[in-house]
Amino acid sequence: MDKIVAKSPEFSADRPATRARKREILEGALQCFTETGIERTSVQGICHAAGCSVGSLYHHFGSKEGVAGELFLFGLELVNEDLLRRLARCRTVSSSVKMVVNQYSDWMTEHPQLARFLHSGEVEFTPSTRAQLRQLYRSHIEAVFEHFSGYVQSAQMKQLPLDTYVPLISGPIRDYTRQWLSGRVRAEPASVKAVFAEAAWNAVKV
Repeated sequence: MDKIVAKSPEFSADRPATRARKREILEGALQCFTETGIERTSVQGICHAAGCSVGSLYHHFGSKEGVAGELFLFGLELVNEDLLRRLARCRTVSSSVKMVVNQYSDWMTEHPQLARFLHSGEVEFTPSTRAQLRQLYRSHIEAVFEHFSGYVQSAQMKQLPLDTYVPLISGPIRDYTRQWLSGRVRAEPASVKAVFAEAAWNAVKV
């Protein structure tokens, strides 16, 4: 089973015992969501899988929706932080663009349970979680664009409308990965990621 690694600053600020309990609840929830889906999963089912009381779950997350939202945030943070670490090691614009594609393919293949959860479309976000997601998206996109801005300014990469870079570079591999996770295509993303990486580079190179 995919392991939950706490990355949220709020989560990390908790006491060790609290972090451990939250992690256990999230891992139990992921197991349940994977086996039965979010809608059919009960609070009692999560508690049984996590070995915790109903009171503990409500204390830490407020509701089943709160658990699902926190799990989504954690999963997204893991994907984002892994990408930024890999991008920091890239030294050319072509390797950077291709890394965006390869990292997404690799991460989703290596963490299939979390990947299916992130792509499920079943999570009902609370207003608080939606606000956190918007902030997480903004901060991540700013960090990624900061990596690429020098390449655009030095004309090593096309200058395009800002909102087109993510769909051009990440869109195709995300769509393929989503189809693979749902069983609509059989070949793993790893077997075709080079095709998508090259296509992404061709879309933005000068």
